Amino acid sequence: MVIPADLDGLILAGGQSQRMRTPQSPQADKGLRVWQGQPLVAQVQQYMRAQGVARFLISANRHVDLYAQYGQVVPDAAELQGSGPLAGLLAGLQQARAPWLFVLPVDVVRWPANLLARLAAQATARQPAYARTPDGPHPLCLLVHRDCAAGLQAWVRAGERRVQGWLRSCEAQAVYFDEADCLVNLNTPEDWQRWQPG
Repeated sequence: MVIPADLDGLILAGGQSQRMRTPQSPQADKGLRVWQGQPLVAQVQQYMRAQGVARFLISANRHVDLYAQYGQVVPDAAELQGSGPLAGLLAGLQQARAPWLFVLPVDVVRWPANLLARLAAQATARQPAYARTPDGPHPLCLLVHRDCAAGLQAWVRAGERRVQGWLRSCEAQAVYFDEADCLVNLNTPEDWQRWQPG
């Protein structure tokens, strides 16, 4: 499959950023922290736009007014608050207008130039495709069809929270990227310091 012409982007920024919090920054929200002169959410949006995304959804449960500058905010359903990133993915799939949804976490940086093209080469309407690197799977760097929403909803409402478990349940395809230090996840202040440019 070539890159879909009809494509929405979902930026996952709905977490609590607990591992990024410090006594100096007790309410840290990673997506709004400045990276290379811009908030992380702006960096991810620019990358996705360069990949071909025109319409953006932002999974966010805090600072909604700030995230709304970057796309349509889609909070987790009330009964799924605190259920993890699958709740944000489900909200995105349910609000997507396009058949395909390109998904990235807000705290992942150093993206491969051909990420979307390679995911699109493996994804089908029933089988999402996600990235894998030498560091392991990146299950939320994925391309997924809107037809997967019903199965994901059933999975989450059954109390399941494991992203990789859901991907296995729909026989998702792993796409291997061997670029050095790609898809770095900024989870902690130490990660942030390590990967800060310059």
